[in-house]
Amino acid sequence: MQGPVLSKRAHSAAVLALALSCLTACGGGGGGGGVSLVSGDQDEDPVVVEIPIAYVRRPVPEQFSDLRDPLAFNPGAQLLLRERAATTAKDIDITAQITAIVAEELATEAENLVVDIKGLESSFDGETIVFAARVVPEPVAANLETTTWNLWQLDVQSEQVSYLIPSRIKRNEGLESGGAQDIAPHFLADDRIVFSSTRQIASQARQLNEGRAQIFSALDEDRRSPAAVLHIYDPLLRAEEFQQISFNLSHDLDPTVLASGEILFSRWNNTATDHISLYRVEPSGAGLAPVYGFHSQNAGTDGARIAFTQARQLDDGRLASVVHGFSPESLGGEIVLIDAANFADADQGLWNNRNTGGSGQESLTDTEVRSDDLISRGGQYGSVYPLRDGTGRLLVTWSECRVIDADATLLEGEVASAGDLAPCTLQPENTDSAPPLYGAWIYDPAADTQRPVVIAEEGFWISEIIAAENRDFPDLLPPGERFDAELAAADQGQLRIASVYDFDGVDSSPQGIPNHARPGTPAFRERPARFLRVITPVPLPDPDIFEIPRYAAGVSTAFGFREILGYVPIEPDGSVSANIPAGRPFSFEILDLRGRSIGPRHNYWLQLAPGEVLECAGCHDHGSAQPHGLVGSQPTSANPGARGIAGGVTGYPGTDSDSLFAQDSGATMAETWDFHMPADNPAAAARALDTAPTYEDLWSGPQVNADPPIMDREYAADWTDIPPERAILTRGFDATQPPRSVINYIDHIQPIWERLRTPVTDAMGTEHAHCTSCHISTDDALVPAGQLDLTSSPSDLDPEHYRSYRELLSGDDEQWIDTGGALADRVRTCTETNNEGETFTTVQSVSVAATLRAGSANASSAFFQCFEGGSCGPADAPALPTNCVEDEGEPVPATRNTINHVGMLSEAELHLISEWLDIGAQYFNNPFDSRLQD
Repeated sequence: MQGPVLSKRAHSAAVLALALSCLTACGGGGGGGGVSLVSGDQDEDPVVVEIPIAYVRRPVPEQFSDLRDPLAFNPGAQLLLRERAATTAKDIDITAQITAIVAEELATEAENLVVDIKGLESSFDGETIVFAARVVPEPVAANLETTTWNLWQLDVQSEQVSYLIPSRIKRNEGLESGGAQDIAPHFLADDRIVFSSTRQIASQARQLNEGRAQIFSALDEDRRSPAAVLHIYDPLLRAEEFQQISFNLSHDLDPTVLASGEILFSRWNNTATDHISLYRVEPSGAGLAPVYGFHSQNAGTDGARIAFTQARQLDDGRLASVVHGFSPESLGGEIVLIDAANFADADQGLWNNRNTGGSGQESLTDTEVRSDDLISRGGQYGSVYPLRDGTGRLLVTWSECRVIDADATLLEGEVASAGDLAPCTLQPENTDSAPPLYGAWIYDPAADTQRPVVIAEEGFWISEIIAAENRDFPDLLPPGERFDAELAAADQGQLRIASVYDFDGVDSSPQGIPNHARPGTPAFRERPARFLRVITPVPLPDPDIFEIPRYAAGVSTAFGFREILGYVPIEPDGSVSANIPAGRPFSFEILDLRGRSIGPRHNYWLQLAPGEVLECAGCHDHGSAQPHGLVGSQPTSANPGARGIAGGVTGYPGTDSDSLFAQDSGATMAETWDFHMPADNPAAAARALDTAPTYEDLWSGPQVNADPPIMDREYAADWTDIPPERAILTRGFDATQPPRSVINYIDHIQPIWERLRTPVTDAMGTEHAHCTSCHISTDDALVPAGQLDLTSSPSDLDPEHYRSYRELLSGDDEQWIDTGGALADRVRTCTETNNEGETFTTVQSVSVAATLRAGSANASSAFFQCFEGGSCGPADAPALPTNCVEDEGEPVPATRNTINHVGMLSEAELHLISEWLDIGAQYFNNPFDSRLQD
C-alpha cells in the first residue's frame, strides 16, 4: 500500500505512525509480499503479553564492531526488564544495580562507570536471566585493559542482579595474561552454564605441564585478541568448577542448547578460510562436528559473504540464524531458517539427501530483506529469539528501511536528523541509506504479522531481546556409544579413519584399496600412504606478555609454530587407529614410505575429549562442497573391509589370517589390528603414538615375502652435539603423557652440517669429515661447494638467521671470484631495445634456486636426491646471451654429481630434516626459547 509522500523535513513521528498503522510496509521496492506491521495496542495476545522480557538498549555506535572481535567494548548499554511483553508495560532499568555493585567493589562512584551488556539468556524455568557485562571506570582508554567481561545473573521475580561467579579472584583470574573474559552464557539441561571465554583452562594447564616460559591465553590466528572458546561453569561445584570443552585456535561464539542436549555454536574457522559457520559439541567436549554453512559463506543476498550468528532451534527442529557480513554498518541482516536435519549447506544436502535438490535455508519472510550492504527495502533484523508457546512466533529486533529524503537540504558536513528521513517504500529508487532504527517486535510467521514490543528511538538500538518463559528442558546426554573408559583414564581419545584413500566415498588409491591391502603384490609394496603424523600448534601470547620476534618463525609465518605429537602406521587398506592426547587441538599429515607428507595439507584443527573415539569414513576434497565431518552424515566407506577368505575365516586375502582374522565382515585392518594387538596384551593401546615412523610387517601371510621393517628413523642416542636441555623430544612434567618433537633449526638441523663423519675425498684429493668443510665460504674468499654455505655465520639476507638456513631456503645469486680475488655476485650487463627503438642496459644476476622448500619435504627434491642417488648440485649457469657481457671473474666449475653424497647422512638425519620441512621449516619451533629474548 502506498502512503502519502512526506513533506520536506517532516517530523519523525510521522514515520513511526506510518510504521504502526497496520500497513503492509515491509514489502515495497520489488520485495514481494509484505509483513503486516500491527499496532502494539491492537488485539494484544495475553499468552505473549504476560511473559517477562529483557532487552538491551544502547546508542547506535560510531564504529561498528567486527564479529571476529567479540571482546570489543561499546559503552552505553542498558539492561531493561519488563514484566509484560507489551509496549505499554513499565521498564525496570537493571543497569543501575550493576554499576552500584561494581562501584562498591572498586571503591568509586557509580557515575564514574560506563557499561556494555550483551548475551542475554534465560533459564529453562524462566526464573533467571544470565548475561555478560563489562564495567569500565572513566576514562575508558586508561582503564579498559584492567577490566573484564563478567557473567551476571538476574532473578526475574526479585528483580535483583548479582555476579554469576561469586569470587572476584576467580572472575578475574588470568586478566594479566589475556584470560578472564567471559561472554555469551547459556544454561545447560543440568543448570550448568556454557559460555565463551578466553580463560582457556585446559590449554593453560597444559602450558604449565609443558614448562612454557609463561602461562597465558593464546591469541587467535589473526593475533588480534585471545581466542574465546567454550567453557562450562558449574555453580553447584558437582565436579570441576570450570571446564574447557572446545579448543579452536580462533573464536567459538553464541552457544545455545539443542533439544538433543548438544551445544550449537558459531565457529570462526580461520586456519585455511576466514568464515563463521555453525558447529555442535556435547557438554563433555566430545562429538565436535560442523552442522551447517561451512561452504555457504557466499550464500548471502546476490552471493554476499555472510557469517552465521545467533543460531537458535525452533519448535519444528529447524534453526533460525541472523546472517550478515562480519561488520555490517546496518547492524543487522537477514534471518534465515535452516534445515540442518537434511542439509549441510545452502545448496548441499546431507549424504542421504545430497542429490534431491532444494535449499538448506530460506528467508524468514517473503519481503526483500538483504544480508549484504545494499538498501534492504524490507528492513533488516538484528537478533532473533524463538518463543516456546507452540505458535512458532519469534521475538526479533528489526529496523525499517529508511533513506535520507531526496528533497532534504543538508549543509556540508551536517548530519541528517529524523526530519530528513523517509521510508524506502516512499522513495524506492533512493539508495542514500539512513541510520538504523531498531526496535523489538513479535513476528508471527503463520499470520505474517509483526507487532511492536519496544518502540524504536532515534539514535538508539535495541540490540537483543529475550523472553523469560518456562520451557522444556533439553535432554541430558549420556556418554557416547564410542566412549572408552580406559582411554579416558589415560586422558586420551582415539582417531579412527576407515581409509585415507577414501575421498568423499570414492576409492582414490592408485590401484584400488583391495589390491593395496593384499600382501605379496606390487600394489601392496607400492601403496602410497604409509604413516600418519599427528601435529599440534604452539599457542602464541600477546606481545605485551611475551614478545616473539618475527625471525623466530623463519622464512614463512604461514605455518605458525608446530610440534609433532607422534606417528602411527597406516594399515595396508588405508585405515588408521591412533590414540591421541585429549583436550588439545591437533591435525595430521599423511606420509609416504620415506615419512614425507603427501597430498593436501589437513588445515583444520580437530579435538578429542577423554575417552572419545572419533570415526571418520575417510578424507575430503576441500575443493568440493560435499558434506564432510557431520555427525550421522558420512558416505558409505569405499573400503570393502574384511570378507570371507579361504579356510572359512573372515579376513583379508594374502594376510596371516591365523593371527589377524577379523571379527566382523567389513571390518577395517585397523579395527582388526586393535582387536588382536599387541599379542601379549590385547587390552593395551594397539597404535599408541610413536616418536618416529616405524613399521613391522605382520600382515603378510607365510606364503609371501614380508615388507622390510622400518626401524632406523628414531632420533639417534649418539647425537651428542645436541645437549639434553635442547633435546628434540620434550616431555612435560606429567610423565604419563607422550613426548613432543620440538625442532629448532639452530639446535637440531645445524648440527647435522657440523657433525663429524667418515671422511670423503673431493676431486682435489682433500678429505672432508664435515659438511661445512666443503660448504663454506672461508673469509668470503671461497665459493662454497654447490653455491651452498652451510655454516652458522650470520646470513646476509637476515643477520638473525644462520647463513645455512637462508642459503637452503631462499633463492640466491651465483657467486664467483672477481678479478680482485674476492667473493662476489656473478652479474651480466645486457643491452636491450624497446618498441620505440630506445636502447637501454640492465644488470642481471645468475640465479641459484633454493634447495629446500618450507612446508614440503617432497618438494625439496633438489636436496634429497643428493642422498638418494639422484642428480646432485647446481648445473652450469645458462649460456651468456648475445646481447649481454659479463664482468671478468672466475666462474666456479659446476659441482653437479662431482661428489657422491649417498650414505653421508643417516636415515634418522634425513627423517629429521623431512619432518622439520613438512611442518614449516621454522627457525625456532619453541618460540619461548630464552635466546629469542636476548
